[in-house]
Parts: sequence; C-alpha cells; structure tokens
Amino acid sequence: MVRIFTPAGVVLLLTFVVAAAYADSLVRHKREWILPPKPLKENYDYTKKEYIAKIRSDYEEYNNINYALEGPGANQYPFNTFIVDSRTGFIRVTKILDREEVDTYNLSGIATFMDGSHAETKIDIRIKVVDENDNAPTFPKVINPGEVFELSPAGTEVMTVSATDLDEPGNPNSQLAYSLIKQEPSHDMFYIMRDKIYVKNNHLDRETTDKYVLTVKATDLNGHISGKTGTGTVTIKVKDVNDNLPTLEKTEYAGNIVENTYGVEVMRFKASDLDEVNTPNWEPEFIIAKGNEAGYFSIKTDPKTNEGVLMLEKAVDYEDLKNLDLGLIVKNKAPMFDGSQGTANIGFNVPGASGASGASGASGASGSSSSGTSGTSGTSGTSGTSGASGATSGASGASIYSDLEKIYPMYPVKINVQNEPEGARFDPKVKAIPISEGGTTINIKDVIARYPAIDQDTGKPAENVKYVKGTDPGNWLLIDPNTADIKLNKLPDRESPLLVNGTYFAEVLCISEDTPGKTATGTIAIQVEDFNDHCPTLTSSVQTLCITDDAVIINAHDEDVFPNGPPFSFNIIPENTQGKWHMEYLNETARILRTEETLWPGIYQVEFIVADQQGASCPEPQTVQVQVCTCEDGLKCGKRGGSGQPEKRWSLVPLASGCCSWDCCCFY
Repeated sequence: MVRIFTPAGVVLLLTFVVAAAYADSLVRHKREWILPPKPLKENYDYTKKEYIAKIRSDYEEYNNINYALEGPGANQYPFNTFIVDSRTGFIRVTKILDREEVDTYNLSGIATFMDGSHAETKIDIRIKVVDENDNAPTFPKVINPGEVFELSPAGTEVMTVSATDLDEPGNPNSQLAYSLIKQEPSHDMFYIMRDKIYVKNNHLDRETTDKYVLTVKATDLNGHISGKTGTGTVTIKVKDVNDNLPTLEKTEYAGNIVENTYGVEVMRFKASDLDEVNTPNWEPEFIIAKGNEAGYFSIKTDPKTNEGVLMLEKAVDYEDLKNLDLGLIVKNKAPMFDGSQGTANIGFNVPGASGASGASGASGASGSSSSGTSGTSGTSGTSGTSGASGATSGASGASIYSDLEKIYPMYPVKINVQNEPEGARFDPKVKAIPISEGGTTINIKDVIARYPAIDQDTGKPAENVKYVKGTDPGNWLLIDPNTADIKLNKLPDRESPLLVNGTYFAEVLCISEDTPGKTATGTIAIQVEDFNDHCPTLTSSVQTLCITDDAVIINAHDEDVFPNGPPFSFNIIPENTQGKWHMEYLNETARILRTEETLWPGIYQVEFIVADQQGASCPEPQTVQVQVCTCEDGLKCGKRGGSGQPEKRWSLVPLASGCCSWDCCCFY
C-alpha cells in the first residue's frame, strides 16, 4: 500500500523556518560598533587614514542603510571636522585636531532607511582629543605691581604671580613651577616659592632703591628641564617707613631779639629728611625742648616752605634777661620706625612747651591801677601767687622731652636780647608808704618818701626830668619837681571815703625834658592802716633736677596784700651758693633757676634774697637745696613730704669736685 504525504507538513516547516527566520530578524535588529573610536592626539595628521571608527546597523543585511553624523564637529560648528561614509559607516577626520580649540567631540551616529525613516536610535560617539605639551606658559601683558615696606624682615610675603598655560588643566603639561631669573638692581632681595614672592634680605632701603624689577620664569611639566617656559616682568615698589631722623642745616644757631617787642618772627630753621617727600615721615615738627620755661617763644612749621618759624610771643626786658639759651628738637609727624612688621610705633605724646604757662596765674598781682580808685583789685592780686604752682608744672614739663632727647639731637639756639633806648620808669611801680593818722608819728612838714624814676638803661636815677602830680583825688600830697620828695599836704583821715581798704592812691608823673617828651607813671599808696609786716618766703626749700635738665622753678609767697606783695625780686648770693647759677624771669612770684655748668649727681645749696615790691625781704637769706640725680628709668629723685623735705634719708659722699652726692640718688 502506497502512502501519500500531504503538503500540510511542508507548510508548517516553512512557516517555522520562515517564522524562525522572521523571529531571528526581529531579535538581531540592533546596530553594532566596528572599531570604536580611540582618543585622538592633537597635532597628529589622521586625514590620511581610511577611517578612525565605524558604525554599522544589523538592518544593513536586509536593507540599504544610509549613515550620517550630527553634532558640533559634524553638521555644527566647527563644521565637517568629522565625516562619515553614508554607505560603509566609516568615520574620517578632515583636519588636524587642536585640543585647545575643542577637547572633546560629542557626536551622534544616525542610520536611516532609503525612505528617510530611522532604522535605529541615535548612536553616541564621544571622541576625546589627547593633550600634547604644545603651549608655553604666558604672563599677563600688564602685571599689577607689588608693594613692600622697606626694612621688612626676611620671609615677608610681597605678592603672588600667576602665568597661564593653555594645555589641559590638571595635566603636567599645564602644571607650572616659578623661578626668579633676574633682579634689577641685582641686590638679591627677593625669592619665589611656588607662586609667591618673598623678601629674602631684610635690608631693603627705599632711600637707596625705591623700585625693583624682577623677571619671573614659569616652566610647565612642574619645572622639568624639558618643559616649555615663559617669562614675565614684575615691578615691586619699596614703601617708605620713618627710618631717617630729620636734620637741620647747622649744628647750632644764634639769633637776636629787641627788648620790649613781641609777636615777631625771630628766625627760621630749614629741615632735611631722606624719607619720602610730602608724607608724615618727612614733614617736620619743631619743639623747643629747653630754655623756654617762661614761654617767651613758640615755634611752628611753615606749610609752604616746611621751615620751622621761631616766634617771640612775650616781650623780654634787657635789664632782666640779656640772652636766652634754647634747645630745639626737630621730629617727624609720624613716629620713628622700630622694626616691628613694617609699622612704626615709637611715639611720644608731646604736649608742647606750654607747660610753663601755669605761671601766668601770678598775673593777679597786677590788679593795681594807675588810678587810685581802681586799686581795689590790687589787694586781691596777691592771690596771683597761686600761679606759681602752674610754674612748677611748667618746669617739670622740661623733663617731658628727655625721652625725645634719647632719639633726636638737640640743637642749641642762642638768643641775644638787644637793648633799646628807653625812658625813665618807676621802680617799684607802686610805692607803698605806711603812716599813722592824727600826726602822732609823722610831721606834716617832713618828707615821707622819695620816689625818683630810674633810667632803664643805666639803672640810676633819671636825669633831665621833672616830677608832677597826676591824680590826687584828695589833694593829700606835695611832690618836689626836681627831687621827687613827697610830703603830706594834709594829715591822713582813716574815715575818708577816698581810702580803699585803708589805702589812698595817687599818681606821680616823670616827664623828660627832651623832645618829644616821654612820660612815666608811678603810683603812691598811702597805707593808713596796713603795714608791710611779712616778708616773701620760698614755697619749698628742696628742688629736684635730673642731670638731663638744667633748670628748676623757684616760687615765693607773701602774706601781705597789695602793694606789699608781688612782684618779687630774686637775687642769688654767690658766696654762699654751690655751683654756678643764674635767674630768669618767669612771672611776678617765680623765677627760673638755671645752672651754667654740667652738674654731677649731688646736693647743691643755692642762697637767695627775695624782696617784695617795696624792697622788703626777710632778715636772713633763704636757701634751696637742689637735688641732682640721674633719674634712670624715668624715676625722679626722692618724693617730697608735706614739709618739702625728702621722705627718705641719704648718706653724703664727698666728691673730688667739692660737691656732694648720695649713694643712691633715685628712690623707688
């Protein structure tokens, strides 16, 4: 029996085969890489190569596929750097690559059917350009200059430098090392570490060199010998510090003033300074550090010429003071440099020479007036002695400048007082005449006083003059026109309304016979009740003096009221005085006692006669002990107690010079 096979089995197989083939075609539809792209070197010519990568889709087995690229470097700027063969999928490079232009190309591969429909989703193609060391470091065309203070210590950071390398960041090709290859001037003042410039030598001096020009080299490959290099120029400005003392043109000066004048310019001082011009380090300040305890002078700086201008502020009487010795210090507005981190912090709070101005309190004694009625204020004038305490502080002001003297030189300035022809004057200005009322102790016909004027140039009684009465409200007095003898015209009356606090005031005029005539006025004070029963006494019998100073202030006080009090006269008794001293006028109750020689530490006794306005003095001379000590570390000689005596004792040791010293001249 013959069997017949039906076609049904064949159909299933084909179906299976076809189905299997169709199923297989459905599974293997993904594109595949052939020779995926490798990193490409910059500056290398890949244009001759057939391809640098290939893309392929599996649809290519059954269909015609077109390949294309898109993205920057293909159909975007930079256009057509990479192209693809639309049939084979071969990707080629059309030019030499430059990493500094584009370091990575991010492209997309596209596969489409002939009808333009997409066969696949886009393929990401990333091509990295490998860096080569093809760029040298460069510096900016303009580099901001650095600044550093002169005398800055070694190791001081000055500035940071920075060069640029266009090669790949983080790559040794762009990693730089810096070095200094030239310094102009070639003082070897700086060094560089990494990218920072430091001071190498702590002797930077702006006055010698105020600017340095450095050549900096940057080398890539971290400074390797094979690295590329670039150079830049750096300017460093040396800033000024106040390291130079101002100086004057001369080592000592001399000038002249005319007595009885004030408010005039005496002389000028030209200062020089090596520090930077028109800065506080250069601008001078002038200080009268010695010899101006009485405040005769002031000094200021002329802003136009930068000169010190010495001015005479108070009139000087040639008969009292024939010359003055000043000590001048010139400093800068800025404190001196002390070397601490480029800053200057040595400074002194100098209050000026006005410390002596406290002495002006004694001017209260001038309450007297040429008119008798106004003389009431004269009695209160004695309170002016309190000004003497101001004078004491003024004298101690001299020691303020001892610190300055350790830094700045002292310039001696000798001022000569020129005598001016003067007319007569009455001395004292107010002549006190104590009498009793009722004629019990005085005869009306007797001369009660003689009040001649003094020739100010000779100190002798004035000649070729006549005397007349000025004001005499009660017509109590008679005056001899030739001798200035004074007599009573009537007996004094204590109950007279013309008396002020028991005193009757009248004026005497002295008129010269020359042409034009000169007139001097003196005041007569008839004291009906009060008498000059007190003498002026020193307020302290002990004064301290540092060897760096040369003067102390002597003050006196009188219990009597005007006109039996100040102004006082002070006279040294040389034979009972140790050392050479002279007196200078300070005010009506005080004088400046100034030594004329260098003193050793010790105790010096100075003896005085102090007289009041009427010439009355104590029966015995008065003595001041001047303690001279070194005042080391700013310590004064021993403090004084309430009695004016030192609180601590000392032992006296004879010196070869004949003076005495103590074994410990400073008290702690």
